[in-house]
Amino acid sequence: MARLWRKNADGWSAEELAGAERTLIEAEPATASGADANAAAAARAGVMPVDIAGAKFWALIAPARSDARVNGAPVAAGLRVLADRDEIRVDGEVRYFSAESLAVVVPLPATERTLYCGRCRLEIEAGSAAICCPTCGIWYHQSAELPCWTYTPKCGFCPQPTALDAGFAWTPEED
Repeated sequence: MARLWRKNADGWSAEELAGAERTLIEAEPATASGADANAAAAARAGVMPVDIAGAKFWALIAPARSDARVNGAPVAAGLRVLADRDEIRVDGEVRYFSAESLAVVVPLPATERTLYCGRCRLEIEAGSAAICCPTCGIWYHQSAELPCWTYTPKCGFCPQPTALDAGFAWTPEED
C-alpha cells in the first residue's frame, strides 16, 4: 500500500493512500478570501492511483498555477507519475511518497492458477494464512503449522526482512 510521509511534531508519520480515492495535499486549510484564496487553491495538489492495462501507478496532479514540485522539478503539464521515495513540495510543505508495503498475514485469495510456497514449495490453498512478500511478490505459508515466511530472517528471493513486526525499511531522513 502506498503512503505519503509527512513531518509533524512527533517526527515523520505515514498516511496510507486509499486505493481508489484522490488524496489532497495542501499546506494549510484555505481560510483566506480574494487573491489569497485563489493562491491557496492553486497550491493544492492531489495524489491518485492510475491503472493502465493492469499496471498500477500513483500520480501527482497539480493545477497549472501550483508551485508543486517533485524532487525539486516543477510538475510539467500538471501531472507527474510518482516513484518510490519521491519528495513532493506543495506551497513549501514537504511530503514523501513511498510505495513500500508491509508484510501482512492474509487469507490467500482464490486464483486461477495454483500457488506454491516460496519456502516449502507445497501448494498454498485458497483461504489459508499466507504472506505475499511486499518486495518480490512471492507467496509463503504463515501459520503455526507452516511458518514458512518467518522461518529465516529474509525472504528466499530478495532482501525483504521476514519479521512480522519489521516495520518500514525506509522513512524520510530528519532535517
